[in-house]
Amino acid sequence: MAEIGALFDALTDAINVQDVYRVVHCFSPGAVFVTPGGVTEGHEQIGWYFRQLFTAFPDMRNEITAWTVLDDTIIAEWTFSGTHTGALLLPGGAEIAGSGRRIVLPAAGAYTMEDGVFASGRVYYDQLALYRQTGCDLRLRRTA
Repeated sequence: MAEIGALFDALTDAINVQDVYRVVHCFSPGAVFVTPGGVTEGHEQIGWYFRQLFTAFPDMRNEITAWTVLDDTIIAEWTFSGTHTGALLLPGGAEIAGSGRRIVLPAAGAYTMEDGVFASGRVYYDQLALYRQTGCDLRLRRTA
C-alpha cells in the first residue's frame, strides 16, 4: 500500500524538520499516540508531545532503517538521534535538564491508517538507554 508509505514518509519528514503542524495533520483529530512516556490523544495532545520532544532535542532526526506494511498498518524501525539541550519532560512531571549530550538509540513503531491519516501510533524505545545517555542518575528503590 504505497499510500501508507507516503504518509509515513510525510510524518518522518515533518518530525525531522520539527514542523508540529505537519506532524499533527498526519493524524486524525481523534488519533491515539502511545509512547513509553505515556498516551496522547488528538491533535492538541500529540502536538504538545512533539513540542516537548523538539524542545529537548532541537536537532533531532529519525533515520528510517526498515519498514513493512500489513494491511492498514505500517511497522517501522529507525534510529533516533539528537543533542539533549533542552528540558526532557518525564512521566509524572519531573524534568531532566539539558545535558548537551548526543543521544542515539534505536526505536520502532506501528501506525494504523484510516481515511488517509493515522488513527493510531505506537512507538517503542528503551527508556533506560535514553535516560542513561542523558547522564541522568536513576536510582531504583523498593516500594512496599
